[in-house]
Amino acid sequence: VVDRYRDGEETIAEEHHDVTVIFADLVGLDELSNDLGPEESLEIINKLVRQFDAAAETHGVERVRNTHNGYLASCGLTVPRLDNIHRTVEFATDLQKIVNRFNAETGHSVQLRAGIDTGTVTSGLIGRAGLVYDLWGGAVQLASKMRRGSPQPGVYVSEEVYEATSDTRPYTAGGTITVGDHQEPTWRLSEDRR
Repeated sequence: VVDRYRDGEETIAEEHHDVTVIFADLVGLDELSNDLGPEESLEIINKLVRQFDAAAETHGVERVRNTHNGYLASCGLTVPRLDNIHRTVEFATDLQKIVNRFNAETGHSVQLRAGIDTGTVTSGLIGRAGLVYDLWGGAVQLASKMRRGSPQPGVYVSEEVYEATSDTRPYTAGGTITVGDHQEPTWRLSEDRR
């Protein structure tokens, strides 16, 4: 995408099939940051993001973008993978471990809330003055809705992700969310591994 932009293309969008997307938030990070100075707050955010990035690299997951308390990543986007769903769920498990370890070491109570879906997505450059590489489409939208609409912190997955991983990972019913004109079931990943 960068090479195409450098060659003069301004409207660049690519469709990708069989991509698994995770959209994660750190709940409680804003409240924690309010109690800290800017340097200490940035140090905590950088520490967590660096650990998230290392876990992503381990599992072949690619960070698309992050904000101070949010993290959007995908698997199968630039490197097609037959096991992208499993890799993304394992990555989410590592994110939960990172947050749990951070809380145990610091005494804070930051919590992970994430949504995972799989399907077709579109990627491209957005903006003009400050170009941003981003991802959108049904899988991104559903992952984001699960992350925002979940009743409690944890990792929530779509029906398709659940069906692909329920033989190796324990889940509990996570409720439903409204997508367009229908209800979509969600599943909450248990931290105990089978």
